[in-house]
Amino acid sequence: MSEAALRVDDLEAGYEPGLPIVRGANLTVQPGEIVAILGPNGAGKSSLVKAVAGLVPITRGRVFLHGRDITRIPAHQMVLEGLAFVPQTENVFINLSVAENLELAAAIVKARRQAALDPVYAMFPDLLRQRALPAGQLSGGQRQMLAVARALIAKPRLLVLDEPSAGLSPLLVSQVFAKLREVRDTGITVLLVEQNVKSALALADRAAVLVEGRERIVGSSAELLQDERVAALYLGRHTGKQAVAGGA
Repeated sequence: MSEAALRVDDLEAGYEPGLPIVRGANLTVQPGEIVAILGPNGAGKSSLVKAVAGLVPITRGRVFLHGRDITRIPAHQMVLEGLAFVPQTENVFINLSVAENLELAAAIVKARRQAALDPVYAMFPDLLRQRALPAGQLSGGQRQMLAVARALIAKPRLLVLDEPSAGLSPLLVSQVFAKLREVRDTGITVLLVEQNVKSALALADRAAVLVEGRERIVGSSAELLQDERVAALYLGRHTGKQAVAGGA
């Protein structure tokens, strides 16, 4: 098997010393995969991906990106390592136009403006048509597309997203997730946190269910769709069996 795009080993992380939110999590993402992080509220899903992106302090464990240890690399340098992170909220500058948002991203990574923007506009033709519009006037789905497009300006090897479907209608979720498939088809590995379990499993190749800060169920999306524990916890199918210890 090829070297993992991302490997998380025994990761402990949290905002306050002595109060970890992520408690010994392990995760492997292979190149070209889409992997979803699922779990109940408070399971540590967002904290895990934020720790990977350098935004939550790590107190134990290691994070490797294509074999390189990025555990202690500051968040603002992650893009230079090939990791782009799209947060759930405040992921675009609402007072800047669509074009200005993308041009700013190009300037930050010191990319040639036109060479950086042309491929993104080709992938997101709606953004090209709306390039003069302030980002604050975009719909929720369009704003999420812009956030993804901004991240792609840096030509990442790994795209990490925190709740990309949050607040979106089912139609817009389908559109955003279809675009993430296109992103993966360009060779970019995708890791996302999701509460929309059914849509996430329809999108992802594999998924990991976090409970109390560590992975409890890991497998292909097809396996998780058939797993009685996942069905009971997240898909509304009562099995009469205990789902996952600590899942409440």
